[in-house]
Amino acid sequence: MKNLEYHLDRIATALESISQNLNLSLQADSSSGHENNFLSTIDTNFITHSPVLPEEELFINTTKIYLDETKRKFDEGLQRKSAVKVSQNLIPMQINFLEKHLPNMTAYEHSNAVFVLNQDQMPKALIRVYTDLGFHRADHWKKDISNITNIATELSISHENIFLIVISNLNGLDNNSVCALLDTKISNKEILDPVNIDKLKEYNNLYIQTFRDILPNPKKQIYFLTGRLHPNVVAEDLFSNNNLIFNLKKYMWISTPLRDIFNTVKRL
Repeated sequence: MKNLEYHLDRIATALESISQNLNLSLQADSSSGHENNFLSTIDTNFITHSPVLPEEELFINTTKIYLDETKRKFDEGLQRKSAVKVSQNLIPMQINFLEKHLPNMTAYEHSNAVFVLNQDQMPKALIRVYTDLGFHRADHWKKDISNITNIATELSISHENIFLIVISNLNGLDNNSVCALLDTKISNKEILDPVNIDKLKEYNNLYIQTFRDILPNPKKQIYFLTGRLHPNVVAEDLFSNNNLIFNLKKYMWISTPLRDIFNTVKRL
C-alpha cells in the first residue's frame, strides 16, 4: 500500500506539472530515437537556438541534475529528493559553465554557492546562481545579498561586479510582496500564467529595485530568467515521459542577460 501511494503521488505530481507546461511541450516524433536512456540523451528533449543561448544551456544543465536526483529518489524508494545532493551537483556544473563562457578566468566557490571569478589570480567578480528563491522570498533575500557584499568587500571586489541570476520565479514569490509592489490583487498562479508575462516582468523590475540600498545598480546586477518554467518541474515531466519536447527557442524568457554579464566581466 505504501508503495502504491508513492507511485500515485508521483503520477499526480507529474500530471500537474505536465499540465502547467502544456504550452511548451509536444510529443516527440516516433522516429526521434528517444528509445535510448533518457538521462544520456536529454539534450534531444529541448529545442534551442543555434548556437545555444547561455540561458538555455544553464537551464538544460540544471534540469539534468534534478532529473538525475529524481531517478535516484525513485530507484532508492526515497520519500523526497535530497536538496543537499542537488546542491552538491549544481556547484561543479555551474563552475564548468562559467569557465566555459569565461575562458580566460577561473571560478571557485567561496561559500554557499557564491562563485569568485579570478583573472590572473585576481578576484574580479562574484556570481551566484539560484534555481529559485524558495528560501529567500521577498525581503528575506536581503540577508543573503548582504552576505555576498561582505564577501566582495573581503576580496576587494567592487559591489558593482556582483551578479545574481535567478533561473525561475516559481516557488519564490511572496504574494503579499507581489500585490504590494504591483498595487493590485493577483495570485501567484495568475502572475505566473504566460498571458501575464508583462505583469510578471513589471513585478520583477519593481522587486529588483528594492535592493538599491544594498547593490549600486541592481537593475544591471539581478536577473530573473523564467516565469513558472522550472528545472525541477521539467525534470519530473521528463522522468514521467522521456518523449516530451520543450521548445526553449520559442520560450518567452523574462530576460537573457548572460552574454551581457560575461562580456562585462571580460572587460574588468
